[in-house]
Amino acid sequence: MRLSLMLFLLLAAMVPVCAQLPDCQVNRYHKQVVFRENKLVEFTEVELQINSAKGTDYAEIDIPYTKGNNIKKLEAGIYDLSGNEIRSLKKKDIVRSNVFSYASFHSDDMEVSFELIHNRYPHIIKYRYEQDTNEYLYIANWFPRRYKKAPVKNAALTVELPADFPVRLIQHGLDSAKIERYQNKVIYNWTAKDIDYVERQKYGPKLIELQSHVVMIPERFKYGVPGSTKSWVDFGQWSSDLKQNTDYLTDNEKLKVEELTKDCVSDVEKINVLYKYMQDNTRYINVSLDIGGLKPETAAYVCRNKYGDCKALTNYMYTMLKEAGVRSLYTKVYADRYPVPINKEFPSQQFNHVILCVPQPNDTIWLECTDNTSPFNYLGAFTQNRTVLLVDGKESKLVKTPAFSNADVSTNFSTNVTIDQDGRQNISSIAKIKGPVFDYLKGMNDALPQRDKIDYLDELELFERTDIKEFNIWQEHRDSTFLTLELKASLNNMVEPIGSRALIKPIRPFYFKLEKPEKRTQELRFAYPFNVTDTIRYKLPAAIESVSGIKSEVIESEYGHYKREISYKENELIIIRHILIQSGVYSLTNYAGLYQFVRSCRAKELQKGMVKYQ
Repeated sequence: MRLSLMLFLLLAAMVPVCAQLPDCQVNRYHKQVVFRENKLVEFTEVELQINSAKGTDYAEIDIPYTKGNNIKKLEAGIYDLSGNEIRSLKKKDIVRSNVFSYASFHSDDMEVSFELIHNRYPHIIKYRYEQDTNEYLYIANWFPRRYKKAPVKNAALTVELPADFPVRLIQHGLDSAKIERYQNKVIYNWTAKDIDYVERQKYGPKLIELQSHVVMIPERFKYGVPGSTKSWVDFGQWSSDLKQNTDYLTDNEKLKVEELTKDCVSDVEKINVLYKYMQDNTRYINVSLDIGGLKPETAAYVCRNKYGDCKALTNYMYTMLKEAGVRSLYTKVYADRYPVPINKEFPSQQFNHVILCVPQPNDTIWLECTDNTSPFNYLGAFTQNRTVLLVDGKESKLVKTPAFSNADVSTNFSTNVTIDQDGRQNISSIAKIKGPVFDYLKGMNDALPQRDKIDYLDELELFERTDIKEFNIWQEHRDSTFLTLELKASLNNMVEPIGSRALIKPIRPFYFKLEKPEKRTQELRFAYPFNVTDTIRYKLPAAIESVSGIKSEVIESEYGHYKREISYKENELIIIRHILIQSGVYSLTNYAGLYQFVRSCRAKELQKGMVKYQ
């Protein structure tokens, strides 16, 4: 009896521990990189522990590679916790395929896929494989925490290189490598246990920046052509060499350039005419085939096919301008609405897109060559205010693209709300929209039929509790950097009658919800300003005697500006609001001030007004 009781207590004590096990955990993730016979050879070993049926998703394994970096000597199997093999992976269960992407027409990106499914838990999945390549830009780009919800118990990276092989290194969130030196080689060893997964806070750094990682690049390399990462000039020279002999047009296209530009009286006019010709006669398709997708196709390729990726279309525009006697610069950029900042001290391939820079005596023209409807000399939220590399041989250098000003993102709404005697509530609004919302709406308006656009308008949450009845979106001309949105909708109880009064609820409050300062651990980044003005006119069913609950307000701050004006006459209530939040990177030191300003604005915006009728 006593033995049974002790056994029961022991099992009871174990239940919470088992219940706390994650669906999957990574017991071991080891990677070894060795320089051998002018090749980088990479060995990877992974051990997953599947603890529940939900963890089975992790047993569906995809290993990416490219055609020049094939997966070799792949071995895998299922084991019990004692290490006994239950089943091994068979060759017939391995699938090799191109990585499908809606953005890619052709690609060198491949993957090996397989499944190792078992219905008794917990169990272990082990797999290992080898890769080698003789063309590389990175020696290691290692993130030991591979999954958000699967903790990593043990991880290690080993890099073995010749002693005369200079490298550059970044490491984050890990102890420094233990370095062993022998007569003719050097070995770097990183080990880590129970690596944390760092969640991104709102408007914080991107997830890839927050996780523990090691990045090692060679100072000298051969990728298509020989190159160096000693300086941005060297890296720019490599980029120039890689695209060499791609800037030629077909004979017919040369004649077309001459015809289009013969009456132009300035370089700016030539640039504009050729840019619009490119937009009207080509389309963007991602084609990533040559040298890992970094070398552009020739301009003649685009002449013949009328399509290309960002590199090909930019090179095509560059070549047409060259034919017309206008100098321009192929420009590498990290394109994203919330980008990873370029590490200026680490010359390397930190870019994912290409645009064109056209220097002029009094200004610089920037061209986005993948967007058939982009205004001339307009960079949107994905490429504005960015450190970019001008690829210009020995004159290559880092510069900044223009940043959105407050005026560039200014959005203005003019809204009428009508309340009928029978209580029906309708809204009509016209808005002049700039900045990131302009980019979004323009893309939506170009790509979708009218019947499908309403769902995307709802996602923007331009108005709360509305049922849109009709809308229209238009651009004054193709080079307009704003759109006009006009819509009509019914409102759902945004004005609530209470006897001889009416409760006015906010129609479209502007606010950002941020973490309290004591919970904030990351810098905050506003990539562009927020600048919205709204004029709302309420037509109420009776004359107004007074308004309470809301009043005219002004908040001035180094972080922005807030203003609300309230007025009424007869049965019309007018609310004019303006909120501006400055762009910038806000450190933890000044976050509290920003938070207090945003909180004050939010409190004002969520206030309800009480109208008393005469």
